[in-house]
Amino acid sequence: MALETWPYPARLLYVGFGSCIESYLLEFSIDLTRGGLSTSLNQLFNFGFPGYGASLTLNLPIKNRAAQADLGTALVTRHRDFYPAQQAREQITQEVSNAVCPLEQAKLSIAAAKTALDLAQKTLTAEQRKAQLGAENVFFQLDAQTRVANAEATLLQSEVDYQTAVAGLHSATGSLLQDYDVQISELTK
Repeated sequence: MALETWPYPARLLYVGFGSCIESYLLEFSIDLTRGGLSTSLNQLFNFGFPGYGASLTLNLPIKNRAAQADLGTALVTRHRDFYPAQQAREQITQEVSNAVCPLEQAKLSIAAAKTALDLAQKTLTAEQRKAQLGAENVFFQLDAQTRVANAEATLLQSEVDYQTAVAGLHSATGSLLQDYDVQISELTK
């Protein structure tokens, strides 16, 4: 083939092999050009014959440092992204555990308040019977009624605390709205 009909550089051989860390490239290229700057100027002014030239380029990168740097950056990013996810899981577990503790305390408080109310009612009944028999005066009967009222208030507060603890547990587990069939639709715009 005549060089006059070959106006573009020719790449004769390109072989690439490697891995993510190291990439070895064996690249040969031969550029066949017609003339150069001086030849072009000479032809412009002298109207002479064209000249021809050839070049050979050999590129052998032993290690691909850019690929190694990209791999290192990707590994660091993966580890950096792993820690916030792990921290979020641990925080959720901690919040649920913290929500269960008040719930258990409220259950025990309700049981204790029921027992206290039962004892206060039995004491009131006993004081009323003593007052009917004339063994004691009305003061002890009024004191027993006050204890019953306090026990009822304590039981009521224990039940309120229990409901608050249940709401806190539902909030921590994310099921607060599901129990009441409330659904939040995503905004489309």
